[in-house]
Amino acid sequence: MSTSDGKLVIALPSKGRLQEQSISFLSGCGFDVSRIGSGREYVGSLIGINDVEILYFRPDEIPIRVEQGDAHAGITGEDLYREFGGGQPASFLLMPNLGFGRARLVVAVPQSWLDVSTMSDLDEAAMNFHQKRGRSLRVATKFSRLTRAFFADRGIVEYSLVGSLGATEGAPAAGLADFVVDLTSTGTTLLENHLKEISGGTVLQTEGCLIASLRNTLWQGRALAALENLVEQIEARMRGASRLVLRFSVPSEAGQIVRQHLKVKYDCIIPSWDENANPSPTDARSSVVALCSRQKLYGVVKFLKSKGAAEIVVDRGEFIFEDSSQAFDKFKQILRRRDDAAGTRSAADL
Repeated sequence: MSTSDGKLVIALPSKGRLQEQSISFLSGCGFDVSRIGSGREYVGSLIGINDVEILYFRPDEIPIRVEQGDAHAGITGEDLYREFGGGQPASFLLMPNLGFGRARLVVAVPQSWLDVSTMSDLDEAAMNFHQKRGRSLRVATKFSRLTRAFFADRGIVEYSLVGSLGATEGAPAAGLADFVVDLTSTGTTLLENHLKEISGGTVLQTEGCLIASLRNTLWQGRALAALENLVEQIEARMRGASRLVLRFSVPSEAGQIVRQHLKVKYDCIIPSWDENANPSPTDARSSVVALCSRQKLYGVVKFLKSKGAAEIVVDRGEFIFEDSSQAFDKFKQILRRRDDAAGTRSAADL
């Protein structure tokens, strides 16, 4: 399977919880993932879009594969993208918040370090430790790039990195490191290993994301069209999950204040507002369709009632499509700018 045949190639996690969450997420968006053959093969198909093929890689390998052009796009954790692909010139964080796989990359020290509760405390402890012991504090992590950048931003220099291939949180107890930078979702595993987070020590908040290659030569007609289908439908599903569809009628004389209030105070979107074509002086009403945040539903309904709204119906919108996809449009603009820049460089070389 190759990106050279014009189809959109998407990299998905080959195993683990992130694979399960990615497949469940795509299914919820209307796309079923099917492995080819017995299920052991590392190829598959995406049912619901034409011209799409699936490749399976380790989650930490996906940013590299997309960067190298082995896949057009991929789903992985943002932590892995920032560690292995972030900052690279040929990859792009297309959709950063897919809503699954949420976790935090944090600095955690032994609970016995009673005088270390902030990053400033850790900096001071690191310097004192080096003066007394003649060596730097050791930090175990699978995220060396992110850790170096985080510590550099805070002026912490007295430390040494210990690469972790297994359970990072167990490194201090095993004597392999003094503290850790590791992922946590509930904090339970840190507590079980007698570790504590420190204030100001959140390196990154992460969740599942969709990344894409910025190699212009990959994006032929079929692949780009398939990506637009994928992104627009994902956006529509996520929009449907976060908003409710309200249908109601309201006295036309209250129309202006209702529109303004819904948009400004409640952040509603109003795609449809139909005035009564032949109103009588006593029953002039407008029929309205509005999109409302689930969290603000009660406030919106209470306000509408106070303005004479009637027949208020609330529906769940499984998919809410807009005129175009902001994420996809931004991606096309970046590809276009890169293409123009490449053309300028080529002309300068002549």
